[in-house]
Amino acid sequence: MARYVLSITELAKLKKITSETLRHYDRIGLLKPDHISESGHRYYSIRQYERLGTILELKKIGMSLKEIQEYFENRNFKKSYSMLKGYQERLEKKLREQMQLNEILLQKLEFLDSLSSLPEMETIFEEEFPVRYMVTFGRESGDREEHAMAFTKLEDYIKERIPILASDRVGVFADERLLIPSEKLVPAIPMLLVSPKNAEDTYLKKIPEGKYVCMYYRDGILEKYHPSFEKIKDYIKEKGYQIDGSLLQIYKIDVTLTNYSEETVLELQIPVK
Repeated sequence: MARYVLSITELAKLKKITSETLRHYDRIGLLKPDHISESGHRYYSIRQYERLGTILELKKIGMSLKEIQEYFENRNFKKSYSMLKGYQERLEKKLREQMQLNEILLQKLEFLDSLSSLPEMETIFEEEFPVRYMVTFGRESGDREEHAMAFTKLEDYIKERIPILASDRVGVFADERLLIPSEKLVPAIPMLLVSPKNAEDTYLKKIPEGKYVCMYYRDGILEKYHPSFEKIKDYIKEKGYQIDGSLLQIYKIDVTLTNYSEETVLELQIPVK
C-alpha cells in the first residue's frame, strides 16, 4: 500500500463530492481505490487525487462518464488534445446559442416593459408605419382549430428560438368584414410579423407603409368583431378617410402571458388614405 493514502471520506471531502460518487466510479472502473482493507474500507493514494481532479474537470466541460473513460484509455498527447479541442468547440457553440437566447429574452422583456405605457384602451390614434414584413401562408382561417394549426406551422416555418412567447408579432390580416358586427369568427389570414432574412422567401409578404388608424382594446379575439370597433369606424368617417388595404389585428398581451381574458390586449391597425 502507498505511504500516503486517503480514506474514501477524506478524498470525498477534499474534492467536495460524496462518498457514493467515489463508490460509483469504483463500480464502473473509472477510479478504483488503491487499497481495500480486510474490513472493506477503501483507501486512495495521493496520486489518485490528481486523476479524480481530471475526472471532475472533464465532467464540467460536458463529458459523460463513458467519454471520460475513453479519455483515459491509451492516452497520449494527440488524443487528449483532440478530445479537449472537440469539447471546447462544442462549448463555444453552446455559449453562442445561450447568448442569442439571452438577447431574445432581453428584447422580449423590453417589449413587456413598454406595455406599461400603452395608450388608454379604446382610444383612437394615428401612426405612420414604414414598410413591414410578415410571414403568412395566405390561407384564410376563421376557425379556432385552423387558426391554431396555422400559427403552429408558421412558428415551425420561421424556425426561431422562442419566436412567439411574449411578443407583439402574432396576428391576422383581414378585409372590412372584420368591422361588421357578428358573433361569428371572420375569415382572416394568420401571419407573424418578422424581420426579413430572405427577400426571395415565398411566404414573406410586405405590409405597405403609410398612415394607419389604430386602437388598443381588451378581451378581444383574433378574427372576431369587437364592440369597440364602432369607435374606430366613427373616427374614420369623421376624418373623411377611406380604408386603403387589409386590416391588421395583432396581439399585444395574449395567452402566453396570462390566463385571464380581461388582461389580453389586441391592437387594430387600419390603413387609410
